Amino acid sequence: MAATASLDDPLGDPPADPAGLAAWALSRIAAGAAGDASVDAVIELDCAARDIAPNLGGRFGTGVADGPTASWPAAKETFHLDGISPRRLREDDGDEPWAALLDPARLVRGVGTVTAARRGRDGLVELAIAPHPLFADPADAWLPPGARSLTVGLDPATGFLRSAVLHDELGVLATARINELTFRRLDPPAEAGAVLGRLARTLLEPASLTADVHIEAESHDDLDIVSTPSPRTWTITSGTQTLTLSGDYEPDRTSPAAARLAELLTPARIVSHLAHVAATSPTSVEATVRPLRTFPFSAWAPDEALTCRFTVDPRTGVLLRAEAVADGRTVLACSVQHLA
Repeated sequence: MAATASLDDPLGDPPADPAGLAAWALSRIAAGAAGDASVDAVIELDCAARDIAPNLGGRFGTGVADGPTASWPAAKETFHLDGISPRRLREDDGDEPWAALLDPARLVRGVGTVTAARRGRDGLVELAIAPHPLFADPADAWLPPGARSLTVGLDPATGFLRSAVLHDELGVLATARINELTFRRLDPPAEAGAVLGRLARTLLEPASLTADVHIEAESHDDLDIVSTPSPRTWTITSGTQTLTLSGDYEPDRTSPAAARLAELLTPARIVSHLAHVAATSPTSVEATVRPLRTFPFSAWAPDEALTCRFTVDPRTGVLLRAEAVADGRTVLACSVQHLA
C-alpha cells in the first residue's frame, strides 16, 4: 500500500465545515501545480458497460450530445508506473486516463462547482464536482460537459487523487484508483502553491467588485464580451471605457482582450494551463505554459512560448497584475488599481 508522505502544506489544515473544506480542497489541488515528485504507482481503471452511450464527451463517452445510442463495453486495466513526475505530466500535458490522479490541477479548468465535500474515515477529502457547461473540455476523460458529477478522494498530504469516480445519468461510468504508491522524491509547493491555491478559490467565492484597470500591453483592441451568469462580477474602468464584466464568459464568443479582463477577476482556471510555477514573492508567481493541447485556452496563458507572471490580491483572489512575456518582450500586461 501507500508509503507515508507529507508535504510542507502552505494552505493549513482542512477546515471542518463543508463550504470551507470545498474551497480548501480546490486550493490543495491547484497548489500541486507548484510542486513535483517522483513516484511508482499501480493504478486500476474500471469502465462500466453501457447499452446506451452516455450523453457526454470525454474518454468514456460518445463525444456527441444527443447522438445515436451505442453499446459501450466494459473495460478493466491496470497501469504499473515507474518514476512518474507530475511536473513532466504538466510539461507534456498527456491525455492518459490515469494522469489526472497524479496531476489533478488539470481538472480545475473544467470545474463548475463543488456540490459536496466531506472528510472520509480513511483521511481523504471526498469532493463531488460538477463540470462547467462552457469550460469543461469535451476531450477530458474525467470532467467532460454533460457528466453528472466527478467524485474524487483527495489525499491532503500529497495533493494526489487516490480515487476518481465519473457518474453519468445512469450511475457510475468509470472508476480509477491508486492501489499502490511509493515516493522516490517529494518537492513541496511552498509559497507558489499558496498563490495558486488562492487563485483556485475564486471559483467558489461570490464577489462584486469595482476597479480601475490599466492595460499596459495588448494585442487585441476589441473589448466586446458576452457575459454569462457568474458568482463573480465587477465594474471596471479601462481607459475611457467603463465595463461591467462577469467572471465567466463564453470561450468561443468572447474576444481575447475581454476574456483577459474576466480572468483577472476569476483567475482559477489559469492554474490548469501552467507547467512550471515558482514564487517571486509571497503573492506573486512566474510560470511556463503547458503545450497547446487544452480547451478552452486560457486568455493569459494561451501559448507555451510565453512566460507568465501573476500577482494576486490575498483578500479577493483578483489578479492585481498579469503579464505574459515572449523572448524577453512583454506582449500582454494589465494592472488593477483602486480595487474595492
